[in-house]
Amino acid sequence: MTESATEDAPDCRQCGEPVESTSEHRVVTTVEAGTTVYDYFCSDDCLERWTTSIDP
Repeated sequence: MTESATEDAPDCRQCGEPVESTSEHRVVTTVEAGTTVYDYFCSDDCLERWTTSIDP
């Protein structure tokens, strides 16, 4: 079952690795044009790198 859970996991927005359901993953929720958008990150490090890449 672990294999199928990994296959169904969303990809990290920063590094592209599957985001597994652990205490390390992070999710950023935004609303764009009336639609909820979820950006998944596998770690705080990936979230921080993504945040600094979009915030000049």
